[in-house]
Amino acid sequence: MNKQIDLSQLWQIIKRSFLAMVILGILGMAVAYFGAKTLIAPKYEADTSLLVNRKQDNDPNMQLNAQQADVQIINTYKDIITRPVVLQAVADDLTSPQRVMTKKAEKAVYGTRYNAATGVRERYVVEDAKPAQYKLKPAKYTNLTADDLAKMVSVSTQQNSQVFTVNVKDTDPVRARDIANEVAKVFEKKIVKIMSISNVSVVSKATTNRSPVSPRLKLISFVGLAVGVLVAFMWGLIRELTDQTVKDIDFITDTLGLVNLGAVNYIQRMKDIDQVIQAKKAKYDDDVDSFEQSDFPQRSRRRV
Repeated sequence: MNKQIDLSQLWQIIKRSFLAMVILGILGMAVAYFGAKTLIAPKYEADTSLLVNRKQDNDPNMQLNAQQADVQIINTYKDIITRPVVLQAVADDLTSPQRVMTKKAEKAVYGTRYNAATGVRERYVVEDAKPAQYKLKPAKYTNLTADDLAKMVSVSTQQNSQVFTVNVKDTDPVRARDIANEVAKVFEKKIVKIMSISNVSVVSKATTNRSPVSPRLKLISFVGLAVGVLVAFMWGLIRELTDQTVKDIDFITDTLGLVNLGAVNYIQRMKDIDQVIQAKKAKYDDDVDSFEQSDFPQRSRRRV
C-alpha cells in the first residue's frame, strides 16, 4: 500500500464516494439525533444570584479596599457553598417535613378607661394576643443527599464583580429551581455563623426554566453528520489504495517499463462454450442461406 495520492485522485475519490457520503452522513445525523434524544436524559438549569456587599466607609480608599476584599472573598464563599456544611442542610430541608407559618402572631389590643375611685386612667386588655399558627408541610423530595447535590451545584462569578451565581443542573426543572433557592437560603443563614458576617443578600431567585441545556442536539447531530461523511470517505480511500487493477496504459510503459504490444477489448464472459458455438453456427447458416437466396450468384454466372 505504498502509494502516493495527489489532489486529483482525492477529488476522484470524493466524486465516486459522493452518494455514499450523502447517505451515510444523513444516516449518521439521524442516529446521533434520535440516539441522544432517546438515551440521554435532558438536563435543566436554574440559577440564583447572591451579592457580597459590606457597609461602606466615607473614605474612598477604604471603600475601594473593602470592595476588593469582597471580590476576593467570593472564592471562599464558593468553597463553602459546595461543602457538606451547606449541602447537607439543603438536603435535610428538601427531604424533611417543613413547619410553615399559616398565620402571623397578633399583638394584644389595649384600651384605657378612667377609674373614678383612684382618679387615674387605667389600661385594660381589649383583645388578647394570638400566637402564630403553623402547619407541617410534607417533604418536597426524597432520596436527595449531599453527594447528589455536589454533582448538581456549581458557582460562577464575573471578574471584578461582587455578584456570584449558584447554578444547579438537574433532570427536573422544578427541582433544579427549588435546590438553587434553598442553597441561597441556607448559605445566607450559615455564613453569619461561619464567618460572623452578614453582608450576603439574594439578588435574584431562581425560576423554572423548561428549556434543556443538555444534551445539545444540534451539536450532536452535526458530529453524527461529520462522522458519517468521514466514514464514507475513508471507505472510498481504502478501496482506492487496495485496488490493484491497471487503469492506464502509461502505468505499464512509464512505471513498469514494459512494451505496449496492444490492447484487448473487453470480452463478455461465456457461461457455456457449447451454447456459444451453436449460436455462431446458427448465425453462419443464416448468413449462407441469405446469400444463396440473393441474385448475386445468378449475375455471376451470366458474366461467365
